[in-house]
Amino acid sequence: MGLLTKITQFRVLVFLCLILSIGVFSCSSDLEEKLIGTWQGSDFLFHKTEGPDLVLTINGGLEQHLRSKLIFAEDGAYQKFVGEYANGNGVWLVDKDLLFTKGENDFEQVYKLVQVTDTKLVTRHKVTLETPDGDLVGEITLTYTR
Repeated sequence: MGLLTKITQFRVLVFLCLILSIGVFSCSSDLEEKLIGTWQGSDFLFHKTEGPDLVLTINGGLEQHLRSKLIFAEDGAYQKFVGEYANGNGVWLVDKDLLFTKGENDFEQVYKLVQVTDTKLVTRHKVTLETPDGDLVGEITLTYTR
């Protein structure tokens, strides 16, 4: 292969890498823009993978989520409310299809963004709850609307 062919191949490779990185960054940016604003809890699903059957705990999670509000600000801050009471705040960011939050107490949570539209947000995350009957382990799918 001649030098001109190698240079052409290199330019094509650089161009393809540039296009791919623009695509990846624009996807995250689009998701971030869609997340900004106020979301109201509208559905809650807990899928248990191990542990005791605690229907009251699961039903309590649904009741609490339906009264919850999640606010994402443009500056990367978030607030959570249950009813009129503050239930946490911190910072957030999106990377591909993952939402990362870090609360004021340094608690970090990673959510899979299952669906994000202008009016609907669906997230999924793993959870382990310590109970008197043993650890309850599973995944929670949270749905929000606005």
